[in-house]
Amino acid sequence: MRKLSPLFTYSFSPNVGRWDRVFRVTSGVALAATGWVAGLGPLASVVLTACGLAWALTGVVSRCGVYYLLGYSTCPVSGRARHAVSSEESAS
Repeated sequence: MRKLSPLFTYSFSPNVGRWDRVFRVTSGVALAATGWVAGLGPLASVVLTACGLAWALTGVVSRCGVYYLLGYSTCPVSGRARHAVSSEESAS
């Protein structure tokens, strides 16, 4: 199992690639704007805005905690994107 301390200190490597970042920022801003434009109640507006901004933030900083926990990456830091690896591959 992965150590969770890098998740809380945000010290893990970037794991969100270029097109994933573009999608996250665009859809996050759209989700945040929808919270205020759609005419929903105040609680729903705040929740949608918070979720949209959090989603966009993962694109801005190129790090996603869920990707980290799953061992997944769309960021070609080493020249190719990494996908979830089995325990045998990660041991070597």
